Amino acid sequence: MVFFLQQLVSGISIGSIYALLAVGYALVYSVYNFTNWAFDAFMVTGAFAAFYGISLYHMPFPAAIAFSIVMTVALAMFVETVAYRPLRAHNAPRLFMMISAMGASLAVVNIANLAFGGSFRKFPEITAGAYRLGGVSVGRMDLFAAGFACVVLGLLWLFLERTRFGLGVRASALDTVTAGLMGVNNNQVALIIFGISGVLSAVAGVFFGAKYAVYPYLGTVTIKAMIGSIIGGIGSLPGAVLGSLLLGIMETMISSYISSVYRDLFSFSILVIMLLFFPSGLMGAKRVVKL
Repeated sequence: MVFFLQQLVSGISIGSIYALLAVGYALVYSVYNFTNWAFDAFMVTGAFAAFYGISLYHMPFPAAIAFSIVMTVALAMFVETVAYRPLRAHNAPRLFMMISAMGASLAVVNIANLAFGGSFRKFPEITAGAYRLGGVSVGRMDLFAAGFACVVLGLLWLFLERTRFGLGVRASALDTVTAGLMGVNNNQVALIIFGISGVLSAVAGVFFGAKYAVYPYLGTVTIKAMIGSIIGGIGSLPGAVLGSLLLGIMETMISSYISSVYRDLFSFSILVIMLLFFPSGLMGAKRVVKL
């Protein structure tokens, strides 16, 4: 039982990182009906910004997170302005926007690889150690990551539900054209959405890099976040959180009780099953109510 609880804690920790990214996927999809493949570039930027903020400039960990968020949000807004906005202005097909996102992602990741090299970098042991609850060991980094992710997602919910800008985002999620006719600035909404995506990606990149390592291709984990978003119901923010947590827990259990070799096979098998039999996800519906 203790071993099971230990794996459950680990699964929730990695699932919370997936959830940050999955919410970003769901947010972009809910408004623009396309998948933002540039998330891995945002995540890589956030991880490297925090790592060098600590190792070169000796920033405390909270300041490194803030620096990471600033750098990633700046990149996200730049990508939206350069790679997406011209296509939206010309009513380009959504497929073109996805291709543009893939191009932006490849450019950023390869620039990082050329600039920093492909070696693995470890964060300083800032939050090393663990708490013991009974026989279960909870790492400080895991606890901090899960708690910080909950805070960020809670603030996002408050922003969307309680602010005028959040109302504009929700209106655009229902109908972008009608929202524009009613006075919502669609370009401003786009910047807000990609800014939020930058925040979520930065936090996920920092904690993933601190938990494992920082390297130019760490953003491939965003594929798991997309799977989590699909499991919960793509376009649904609560569904993205639920699906990501379930995926993180299931992956950890598969690795622990069967073999880590089958972890990715299991994840992609779940993806295929969901797309074939439950395309709306666990919290979706035939007529999706976005956000």
